[in-house]
Amino acid sequence: MPPIIFRDLPGVASVERQLALHARDRLLDDEIEELPYFIDEASLGLFGITRQDTLYWALPAPVRAQHDRPAWEAHFDVLGRYSRDPNSHWSAFDLDLRCEEGNSLHCLEVFGRQLVCALHGLHPKAILAFADRRQAA
Repeated sequence: MPPIIFRDLPGVASVERQLALHARDRLLDDEIEELPYFIDEASLGLFGITRQDTLYWALPAPVRAQHDRPAWEAHFDVLGRYSRDPNSHWSAFDLDLRCEEGNSLHCLEVFGRQLVCALHGLHPKAILAFADRRQAA
């Protein structure tokens, strides 16, 4: 089965575009204010959780009981690792998280923690909603 092209998923292209505009200082003030809500909405649609839900203090008590803070944060070390191939880690999960030019997507910064939680079953509410659609197809 071909990999899931992350940039083609509903919501991802829009968030990626907004982040690119924001990086170039091309968003209006009201668009900048709305960006966190826009990202959270897309995150809920893709993963069932937001980035804030992955922060240690926001975890459900049973999850916090299984991990201390350093152990919890260690799950996300992969997000900070450099590789010549920005998709080397994700290809094992049949995911392509590269832009059309082959670089890492900007939205990985805002969706990365949720993706790790969903892939590894770390958060009880984390899902890969796009994988369910793929299986149905």
